[in-house]
Amino acid sequence: MSQVQQDKMTTAVTPSLGKFLPTLIRVYGIIATFVLLLAIVTIGNPAFLSLHNIFNILSQWAPAGIMAVGMTFVILTGGFDLSVASGYSLCAVIAAYVGQTQDPTLSFVAAIAAGLLFGLINGVLVAVVRINPFITTVGTGFMLNGVALVLTQNAAFIVSNPDFAFLGAGRWHGVPYSGMLLIGFLIFFGFVLAFTVYGEAIYSVGGNYEASWLSGMRVRTTVASTYVLLGGCVGIAGSITASQLNSAQSNLDPAIIFDVLTIVVVGGTSLAGGSGAMWRTAVGLGIIATISNGFVLLDISPYYQDIIKGGIIVGALALDMGLMRLISRK
Repeated sequence: MSQVQQDKMTTAVTPSLGKFLPTLIRVYGIIATFVLLLAIVTIGNPAFLSLHNIFNILSQWAPAGIMAVGMTFVILTGGFDLSVASGYSLCAVIAAYVGQTQDPTLSFVAAIAAGLLFGLINGVLVAVVRINPFITTVGTGFMLNGVALVLTQNAAFIVSNPDFAFLGAGRWHGVPYSGMLLIGFLIFFGFVLAFTVYGEAIYSVGGNYEASWLSGMRVRTTVASTYVLLGGCVGIAGSITASQLNSAQSNLDPAIIFDVLTIVVVGGTSLAGGSGAMWRTAVGLGIIATISNGFVLLDISPYYQDIIKGGIIVGALALDMGLMRLISRK
């Protein structure tokens, strides 16, 4: 082959690589990061990949992971919800309060119903009244936190019924029921996003709200429904935690909102809406759970976790924006 022919081939291949490399990194870079992280932690402590540890991770991260499923839908439509932590505490409180005197199943249903109710309120305020989602959910978050404080009088509700622990602490051949529920949510709602008309509507509204509205799509209903879905997920997450602890109190875990957002953002779902996938949320969950569990196994101070999580969020957003600009220029 002559030098001229080689130069022509190089010229043809280089633009092709320059065109597709940013896209490949944006789509599959998160998987490579997860695999690398798994390898590092496993080399540091082989016990990380033991079934016992994996099941413990599933149980520990089930509440945040299930809420991240609902948050993925909200963010895909271009929305946001900062009331998650307050709603999570309130739903756990309701589950424990009802569980003190009633059947555990009824207590969990009550918590989920409460989550659906405040999710509907958020959805109506954001989609119908058209209040900014940040302002709306900050306000409703304060209200939910206040309701939880009024109900508990800042004291914990203790549940003595041993059957109450079934959802959060129960296991089948060592596999936690809460972990099964998490995996089921990721698979089912991943299917909904990828293969249903509703999933197409979510992406359409998040990608271009005005165009979706002009095409006759019920954009307000679609947006509101994502907040209701997230509310239901919050209710289930609160039920799981109350069941795990056999108790609940207000301000159960104020920082869980950051875990939920980190999972979704690190997975690569765009905060601008219209871009993302449930498998990405699953990978984001794997990365954050690996970091948290790996720090314990490698005997690294947990105080560094927040620094690393914050750095990951900023880095992921910066990388995503940079890659999007490169892709848009091609």
